[in-house]
Amino acid sequence: MKTSANISPTTDHHSYAYIHQLIAGILKYGVYAIFLIMIVVFSFSNPRFFTLGNFLLILQQASPLGISVIGMTFVLILAGIDISVGRNMFLTATIIAYFLNKTILLSPETVGVAGGYILILIISLVSGALIGLINGIFVAKLKIVPFIATLAIGSICRGIGLIISEQRTPSTSYLNSFTNSRFLGIPVTLIMFIVIAVIIDYILRRTSFGRHLYAIGNSPETARKSGINVNRNILIAYVLCGALAGFAGIILAGQIGSVPVTFGNGNEFIVISAAILGGMSLFGGKGTIIPGAFIGIILVTTIMNGLAMINASPYVYTIVRGLIIFSAVTVDSINYTGELR
Repeated sequence: MKTSANISPTTDHHSYAYIHQLIAGILKYGVYAIFLIMIVVFSFSNPRFFTLGNFLLILQQASPLGISVIGMTFVLILAGIDISVGRNMFLTATIIAYFLNKTILLSPETVGVAGGYILILIISLVSGALIGLINGIFVAKLKIVPFIATLAIGSICRGIGLIISEQRTPSTSYLNSFTNSRFLGIPVTLIMFIVIAVIIDYILRRTSFGRHLYAIGNSPETARKSGINVNRNILIAYVLCGALAGFAGIILAGQIGSVPVTFGNGNEFIVISAAILGGMSLFGGKGTIIPGAFIGIILVTTIMNGLAMINASPYVYTIVRGLIIFSAVTVDSINYTGELR
């Protein structure tokens, strides 16, 4: 005959696990429920919110940071983080603005309009990739904690950007006609976002590089014993993250038409929270581009767009952004082991 002492630990364990799974489920789907409620509120508050035109605008607004979310995915899968992406965007945008306003390198008379756009693309990718390379060296080779390494590099990037821009607001209106253009009624930036998302999603799902990243994120030591070059893959991941952040920076600067000194501030937290809302994890080893990252950034952008349409106070943006970050990290923490960490 079994005594209560024999079954109590097992029963307690199952009850404990069940309670935390229930909490995790409530929080996970509760976040999406809150987003849905807010969308309903925005729709009643402003009839223009729930229209095809505004939906396309949301997708267009989501595209630049969405590209950066895709880059962040590489790092998050490895259980890393890149706090420098917002400053990366700022530095890259100021470099492009410098070339546009202080040199003839990118002028239509020198290289033509198409040639100018191609050079801007190349410069932005190279600039962002170099920042990512430095981050990767610090993390992979020098074994510095990713948060600290990328925070320091980000601070340096902002300082260099302020020196280049002379703390002014250089114009990037040259890019405006391209970044706000449409092809068959679809924003060009959205097309670029989708193309990049499809390519990177394929890489993560179908290539050995993608499988290696997931393996490293789940267990670096096991991956190393399996013959995977862990340091090299970490380095590549940070380079790709940086390159896509730089590219996102020039698209965002083109949409705005200038590079104010506050450009990029806080973008890293929007990018990270959007990635986590889309199914990524700060603890690594999981996450997808489609639909994960795609859904995450659209959810966040929809909320910001709705707040703008109801003329919410700028202070509300800060509060909502903080709540989004807190919700995303809390859900991720509970989902990781089924309990609060």
